[in-house]
Amino acid sequence: MYNNLKNFFNTEKTQKYLNIFVFIFLVVQPIFDLKIFYNSISSLIRVIIIGMLFLLYFFISSNKKKYWLILYSFIILIYFVFHHINAMTFTSLVPNNFNYSVLSEFLYFIKMLTPFFLIYVLYKSNIKSEKIIKIINYIVIIIGTIIIVSNIFVFSYGSYSDQKIKANFFSWFTNNDFTYQDLASKGLFEYANQIGAILLMFLPFSLFSFLNNKKLNNFVTLIINTLALFLLGTKVAVLGIVLVFIYTNFIYIFYKKLILKQPLDIKPFIVICSIFICYLLIIFNNPIFMRINETKTIETSSETIINETQENTYLNENSTSNVANNFSENTDDLITFVEQNYKDKQIKEEFITKSYPYKYDPEFWLAMFNEPLYNRVNYRFVEQSMIKRVFEINNNKYDKYFGITNTRLQNIFNIERDFVVQYYALGIIGTILILFPYLILLVFYIYKVLKSKLKYLTIINLLAFISIIMAFGISYFSGNLLNSLSLEGKKELEKVVKNIEAGNMNTINFYITNLRKQQLKDGKI
Repeated sequence: MYNNLKNFFNTEKTQKYLNIFVFIFLVVQPIFDLKIFYNSISSLIRVIIIGMLFLLYFFISSNKKKYWLILYSFIILIYFVFHHINAMTFTSLVPNNFNYSVLSEFLYFIKMLTPFFLIYVLYKSNIKSEKIIKIINYIVIIIGTIIIVSNIFVFSYGSYSDQKIKANFFSWFTNNDFTYQDLASKGLFEYANQIGAILLMFLPFSLFSFLNNKKLNNFVTLIINTLALFLLGTKVAVLGIVLVFIYTNFIYIFYKKLILKQPLDIKPFIVICSIFICYLLIIFNNPIFMRINETKTIETSSETIINETQENTYLNENSTSNVANNFSENTDDLITFVEQNYKDKQIKEEFITKSYPYKYDPEFWLAMFNEPLYNRVNYRFVEQSMIKRVFEINNNKYDKYFGITNTRLQNIFNIERDFVVQYYALGIIGTILILFPYLILLVFYIYKVLKSKLKYLTIINLLAFISIIMAFGISYFSGNLLNSLSLEGKKELEKVVKNIEAGNMNTINFYITNLRKQQLKDGKI
């Protein structure tokens, strides 16, 4: 039976249909990233499809090296057991200890490994590089068109505000009272960082397609890709265009002249240089520079907790430590003090009331009051400070190696910086294990290039290699990339997980039905 199934899936006809399915599945991915579909259910469907494809290709493969994947999975499982044991010893000042769930944590591991499964599927499907480029172009056209059209007709979501934008791209060049939150747009998608990273990773291939073939459709794809990134108005997207244009052209010239020793066609370079010059001429009209100027203004402000005139009398006359001492005999007074002053200190309400409630650790928030204004309004600083405080309270030396779990970290707040998220959630060991496949692939490629005496140093491979490096860079500086398959719908997922743990499937079905009804009512569908 095993051999019959294996032979069936290895037939040319079946392989053809499988490749068509993979092709279509990849092309429609941007649709699932729209806000209307971006929830735990759609993410779970994607994970299941990729998982099934992975198991299928693993099943029909006759290469014995595939069993290394079983060893890797076994190592991950052993780590997960220790990760869970460490999680069970967790304590905090907040009741319920941020609601750890072993099932939710297991699903997170599956989600983090899913991109690696997809890489294996693409490798085993033997889809040619020309088709991969075609898939990339289709994805760019779908994402870019949605962003551009929604911006022009002003129904796009803001990249920073998550509300509908107030004016389109053309208003960037006129004097107006709009802020960067009113203008930067991410189309109808959930995360600007995520969409920006995808488009930026694909931009080298859009450039290569036009350089390699001066067709009108390649030119249109390049324009759509560049304009969509520009409209996103994030630092990574806007400045990343400049970086990608420079290194892609350099690599193309280097490869053509030194590796292939072929003459260069100057015409596409003239077109690309024209696009690049036009981009540089309008770049400073982008809303991101409003944000950069605003950040500089806050950063250079000399305001501190000691000299703020709106501050409570205690803070005018004493340091934070003295204030804490004054309230040491009465915690209720300290809680009241924090409650009355956090708005004046410009602390985000969600942080202090929901993520890490001040009622359980007012001393922490009193110390935060003493931070410069730039730190208090810097969400990443506050996010990381909250997590560090939780680490300190738990005071477990093994947290450094096994983390405090992603479940707890997300129930506090998602840190907007990948790798930092993984470190706190999974610890050093977990972070290495999760990122290990990608690092191995990069190292293995370098090894193959050197061993083959540059035979595998094709321009497509080189651009893909650099794009992966760039993706890791974006993940660190931008965040919400490695960890954002399904952050939307986190609360919904938690409810589903709790009912699964309770064995209440009827409640799950009832909940999903009502979730869809509520989305219809709210206009999300």
